[in-house]
This record gives sequence, structure tokens and C-alpha cells, in this order.
Amino acid sequence: EMTQWSAIVGGAGTEKGRAARKLAALLEARGLRVAGFVQNDVSDDAGETLGWDIASVTDPERVGVLARISQDPDLCGYKFEQAGFELARALSDQPADVVVIGGVGKLEAAERGHWPLLRGLIDRADSPHVVACIRDTCLSAIALALPDPLDYVELPCDDAELERLAERLRAEIAAG
Repeated sequence: EMTQWSAIVGGAGTEKGRAARKLAALLEARGLRVAGFVQNDVSDDAGETLGWDIASVTDPERVGVLARISQDPDLCGYKFEQAGFELARALSDQPADVVVIGGVGKLEAAERGHWPLLRGLIDRADSPHVVACIRDTCLSAIALALPDPLDYVELPCDDAELERLAERLRAEIAAG
């Protein structure tokens, strides 16, 4: 028995983190406990992406560095920090009904990065419901490696769509 999961799918710059934080607030308003993280884009004054930070999906104060532009990159010009992955795991390990895995992209499609965390949660029968924020260009690789999702929204979407997703997840978890 695997844990069910849902997805927030979007392209580059579609504010997957904002949608995840909004969904988390909607779920909390329905009495559910939410844990997990989002990845925040870190840009310079000109709007160039310098890298990403890991932030708690429910507590914007809990932040750590995930990746920065580097001369010695791991992928796509960015160097990834092990501490960022460890913070993501710690934020996802809190007692919860729903865990947001806020960064599933090229690294995860290559079964690196947050992949062991995502796969481990879905493989456990007793895990909270997982909501994965997936980069659209990586969706097929991720979807093929996992059981079919229970539900998903595609960005851009309006808050009403996130309300409907929150309600479907609340009903599913209540029926759990």
C-alpha cells in the first residue's frame, strides 16, 4: 500500500511556491496539519536568478540555502548545498496530514535531489498525503516513476481551483 499524492504542476516562473503556500493555508483552515517546504527563487536587482532557498511551506521564517550559481556546478550552472536538502527533509518530517515537497525538477527526474524524500514518502503506507510541486518539463519522467496521482492542478490557476483541490484533499484524508 502506497501513500496517495497530488501535484501542483507549472512551468518556470509560474509561482509554484505561492500556489503551495496558498494550498497549505487552505488545508490548515480546514483543520489539517501541513508540513514540508517550497523553493524560493533568489534573484539579483536585475531579476537574474542567483539560486534557490528552501523555506517552510507554513513558516516563512524557516529558510536555508539550497543552490547558488557556481563555477563548479552540479546541474545547469548551480551548486547544490547538502544542508538545503537536509532542511527540506527536516521540514517534511514534522507530524502532518499533508506534506508539501516544493521542488521537483531536473535533479529529481534524474532520481537525485529531493527524489529520495519524495519516493520514500510515497512508498510508505503510513505517510501523510504528499503534494509535489513539479516543473512541467519534468512531469512525464516523475509521473512514470510513481503511481498515478490522486489529483493535480496546473499553473497558472486561480485561487478557486486551489480551494477545490483543498476540499478534495480534505474529503479524501477524512475518508482515509
